[in-house]
Amino acid sequence: MSALIGSLGGLGLLLNNYTASSLNLFFFWMTWTTLILSHPPLRVELLATFFVRFIFFLLPALIFTLFDNLLPSLAGKEPYVKSSSRKSVSVPTGRGRKKTLQVSNVNRGTLFAIFMTLGNIMLGIGVQAILEYIAVDVFRRPRLLRISSTFPYPWDMARGIIYAMFLRELFIYYPHRHIHQTPKSPFHKAHVHPRPTTSSLNLTSTTPIDYLLLQFLPVYIPSIMLSFHLLTFLAFVAVTSLVDVVCYSQYEYLPKAFFIGRIARRVRGHDECGGKGGYGWIGLLDWLHGTEINWNEGGVMGVGGGGEGGEGFTQAVRRGVRTRKATRKARQSDE
Repeated sequence: MSALIGSLGGLGLLLNNYTASSLNLFFFWMTWTTLILSHPPLRVELLATFFVRFIFFLLPALIFTLFDNLLPSLAGKEPYVKSSSRKSVSVPTGRGRKKTLQVSNVNRGTLFAIFMTLGNIMLGIGVQAILEYIAVDVFRRPRLLRISSTFPYPWDMARGIIYAMFLRELFIYYPHRHIHQTPKSPFHKAHVHPRPTTSSLNLTSTTPIDYLLLQFLPVYIPSIMLSFHLLTFLAFVAVTSLVDVVCYSQYEYLPKAFFIGRIARRVRGHDECGGKGGYGWIGLLDWLHGTEINWNEGGVMGVGGGGEGGEGFTQAVRRGVRTRKATRKARQSDE
């Protein structure tokens, strides 16, 4: 009897969770349907895009920026903050001990990066609005991003985002490599690689041309090519924004074995080698064209070469394959 009661209780809890999830999905569908029926589609698209970029990129970037500038010693950014703007503060750590932290004021460069980032985001949304207007109102074509009350399936969203990731790699790698390897290119002067920054806004606080070419279009064009639903596009923007804001923070303690840690390592190597390699986001095209950045055991960086303990994408894959093969052979020999 007690087992039956326990089973029924567990089933009731499961049904309650299922009912709660169904109700949340229903209310989200009602809100979404009301939104797209009561407002023009273009307004919904632009406001939703700005909201996602603000929540998933600008807001965490501002938090990281304030943390890096106000507490550079705790964030590991002491070499990048001017000593003239620092002051020491003693913080109690327990048991009568104190730790000295370096506190810095937010400088003008940080404020300029914040305004440049906000301006570039608004510029991208403006270009998005112009393209939608030309497609719909001028050429009488369907919307570039589909907006409907029907939700895309989760597996379709995940599959589309994975495809868009690889397309984004294409649209980032080749223009990026062309800019660095062609000094006479008109985009060469517009592409700036500052020294390692104390701000996660390094990615978007560049020139408008650089932002549109290497940040906005590589996200927007794949979404158009794959005929994304607006919700899929917003999810794609959210994923890429979160990864970018973490990777461009250049924190030393990001786990190297994790995917985000490897992207951050590649970003740092690209900056430190002066743009000689590491043009992609994932690293596949860098390996294919011999522009992959690797680090050997002594911390010496190389482009296009291997090295023991390399941090490149393909080195990690090959090392994993060799490890699995060795483990499988060891198990077979034990048997």
